[in-house]
Amino acid sequence: MIPVIGDLLFFLGFVSAGLSWCIAYLMLVSYRTLYRKYLLGFPFGFSFLGLSFASFGISQLMVFPENLASWIALLLGTYGYLSISLSYALKKEPGAGSTESRMSDWVFFTLTVLATIVVLALLFSTPILPSYQLADSGFRVVDFGLLAYIIYSLNQALRDRTELSSVVLGFTFLAIQQCIELLWALDRTFVFAFLFAQLVAFAGLLILVIVLVKGFRGE
Repeated sequence: MIPVIGDLLFFLGFVSAGLSWCIAYLMLVSYRTLYRKYLLGFPFGFSFLGLSFASFGISQLMVFPENLASWIALLLGTYGYLSISLSYALKKEPGAGSTESRMSDWVFFTLTVLATIVVLALLFSTPILPSYQLADSGFRVVDFGLLAYIIYSLNQALRDRTELSSVVLGFTFLAIQQCIELLWALDRTFVFAFLFAQLVAFAGLLILVIVLVKGFRGE
């Protein structure tokens, strides 16, 4: 890869990581204010997305054996989107203390633990992993599916809260990133398309940060 592009990808990776952690912090503040259990998935999810983008940035600067940094970026990215999608799945929370509420807590906890076990098993069992390029394509498809569910959930809520349209736009940019990176995984000659994917991800995260900041300011 062209050195200048590699440096730019490294920069975009860490800027996107910073934006993800900013969203995670703002969502944690929101959870501490509203104390809705489903909100916990957002700080966890965006924290893992931040680690994923940081790992991606590192992978552009340093060479690791067996594409270790790239593997970590893939796994943490999917885990982040899974946590966010679970939050939307559990958003319609039953009354506190009810049997349904306790069941939803157990479902969220169980799925989170299972996802963690799978991630750790993959990370520490390198011999069972397929080729990175093959896995890259699979992870992009899974991530796009999770983002499609998130966008669908937001569109359902748009009937009552039109301000969520900007949030939909932010996640749509992240979904477009996955589509472009799927093309990159299938054909590694699309170097500039890969760079464009990172710019799209940066734009999507920036939109989400702006929406959250405006929300906290009451604008």
